Formats: sequence, structure tokens, C-alpha cells
Amino acid sequence: MPAYAISKKIFITFFLVAMGTAFFFSCLSYYDRTAFSSKQSSHYYKGSVENDGLAEEFSYPMSYREVIEVMHVHAFLVPLIIFVMSRILSMTGTGEGVKLTVYISAFIGTIMNLSGPYLTIYISRIFVISLTVSYVILGSCFIAFIFLPIGKMWSRKRAEETEYWL
Repeated sequence: MPAYAISKKIFITFFLVAMGTAFFFSCLSYYDRTAFSSKQSSHYYKGSVENDGLAEEFSYPMSYREVIEVMHVHAFLVPLIIFVMSRILSMTGTGEGVKLTVYISAFIGTIMNLSGPYLTIYISRIFVISLTVSYVILGSCFIAFIFLPIGKMWSRKRAEETEYWL
């Protein structure tokens, strides 16, 4: 396959843009529920009963079953998405230090994101901060996952021998 096959560049670009769009809507959904506020995040997960009267309206805390249902889906999908996007990044000529930083950051952000609701409900409301921080970390990683491969693919530089995928 030629180093700069246009079909491959378009396919990967569309995938990365779609993943960026999906992450944007995930952040928008979280913002809609919480406004990135620790008070509103705590209210969303712990309900108004457990929220010391901070809520404007009454709500019940998320049940154990609700938390498990949400965690079940996210525990499969988030790592799979991170894996695919990491694989695409791994096939670029980006430096190993940058790749390693993005991979480790994505792993940390994923663990924080997946554990945040459980820790908030069952340990302490202080853990709602980890949810917002996880979105910042994952957002930074998604920017790298998207723009590094796209920039490399669409640059006019000639591919090196080690860049077997572009």
C-alpha cells in the first residue's frame, strides 16, 4: 500500500473526528448534569437527601444497581476507545516520550473517571473533583490522540521507512 493512500487518510481522519465529537458530547452531558461544579456533581450522585440541603430540588441518591449499570458499560467502552486511539497514535512518528505520556495520562484519566462515581457515593463527596479532573486529563489526551495522527498524516513531508502505516 502506498505510504500516503488517500483512502486510509480519510478513513482514519473521519474516525478520529467522530471520536472527538463523541467525547465532546460526553463532556457536554457531564456539564449539563453538573456544570463542572462539585456541589452539583455531588447532588447528581448522592442526591439531595445526602447533600445537606444544597440541592434546589429533591432527588434520591444513585442506587448501587444504577452505579453498577453505568460502570459496567463505561468499564468496557472507555478502555476500548482508548486502546484504539492509542493504537493509531502508536503508528505515528511521534516521539516515544510523548506517546508514553499520553498513554499513561489516558490510563490515569480512565481510572479516575470510572472510579469517581463509586468513590463519591460510598466514600466521600470530595471525590467529585476527580471526575472533573478526569475530563480535563482525558480531554487533553483526546486532543493528542486526534491532532498528532492527523497532523502527521496530512503533512507534506515524505514518510520515513519506519512510518509503515501512513
